[in-house]
Amino acid sequence: MSHRWLLILFFIASTATCLSQDRTLDYYLQQGVANSPLMKDLANQVHSNTLDSLIVKATRLPQVNFNGTLSYAPVVNGYGYSEAITNGGNFTSLVNVSQPLFNNKTAEAQYSKIGLLNRSLVNTTALSERDLKKSITAQFLAACAVFSDLSFNQVLISQARDEEKMLESMVKSGLYKQTEYLSFMLELETLEFQWNDLQTQYQHALSDLNLMCGISDTNTCKLSIPDLGPKGQARESGSIFFQRFVIDSLRIRNDLLLTDRGYKPKMGWYTDAGMVNTDPSTVYKNFGMSFGLSISVPVFDGNQRKINLEKLKTSESTRLNYRDFFRVQYLQQVHQLNLSLKQTNDLLPRLQKQLDLAESIIRQDKQLLNNGGISITDYIIALKNYIAIQSNLNQYRIRVLQIINELNYWKD
Repeated sequence: MSHRWLLILFFIASTATCLSQDRTLDYYLQQGVANSPLMKDLANQVHSNTLDSLIVKATRLPQVNFNGTLSYAPVVNGYGYSEAITNGGNFTSLVNVSQPLFNNKTAEAQYSKIGLLNRSLVNTTALSERDLKKSITAQFLAACAVFSDLSFNQVLISQARDEEKMLESMVKSGLYKQTEYLSFMLELETLEFQWNDLQTQYQHALSDLNLMCGISDTNTCKLSIPDLGPKGQARESGSIFFQRFVIDSLRIRNDLLLTDRGYKPKMGWYTDAGMVNTDPSTVYKNFGMSFGLSISVPVFDGNQRKINLEKLKTSESTRLNYRDFFRVQYLQQVHQLNLSLKQTNDLLPRLQKQLDLAESIIRQDKQLLNNGGISITDYIIALKNYIAIQSNLNQYRIRVLQIINELNYWKD
């Protein structure tokens, strides 16, 4: 794509002396990502997910608890709990230590689940950043489109003001009619009205861009037209758009493993030390300890395992349906954008040729206007044609960048 029009627009933009400073697309992209609460939220979720892995690690270490009880069961006139059961009271103070055994595979599956969640969050972060950048770029280009028309109109108004003085003297000398001069002044007023309207539009566009990027700024600045170019290739393998389906597949597979591990026998060891007593007068004799092994073997749970496996199979079927449907959308979208980009680019040389012809006509008409060889009305018609073609060309140039922005969104 030719850079000629970028240089032309940059030259036009530099003539807008009413604006204070230049700002590039990169500035707004950096500010938008840095200020986005969503990006900060996702970063915090990734950090929180890292802490979950430490919690899993902690559950594999010996667990130490202190338990104490002090109970008294009075018997009044033969009424009360049976002393054969309560011994009248119970006094317990124990330190318990326990740890599961032979659960490495279960822990690995739990670590894998957290790792997959972390991958999913990283992928979501990348997609969210890409969405944000595409929206910011689209708004930036919309503001650039208004700014291009604003700058172009300002140059025309400046030139028309110079011609006004010349035409005024020529009317006084009788070379042109007063009515033709008034028609020219009406066209000049129209240009100034359009410039004021474009200025308002540009301020709104800048305000929307600042709001989108979280920038607190009411100053008006100049925007530098970005030199966007198509990047990379649209591909399914490795694309962040398809990564979510890969991660979902791994997650379902890991959930199958966790479900299976939930029905394996569980074993652990425990020990305790302390005091267990029913008679306060002999408490000094009842300090001791105990230790042992615990085992749990699932026998029957009402077919919950079968139901959970069926749910996971349904989730896998759903994942495949979404992936296949998205693949069709993805390929069709990229194809349509490439086609639109080619068709729009093909129009630019034709529009540029029209603009060159219009500029040539304007230059010749100005010379004729100075010599009284053309009516002001004919000059105004030529001027309107020139303005329309230039505006149309600006719109198509910005449209090319908008299509590239959409196309780059889908590419890696």
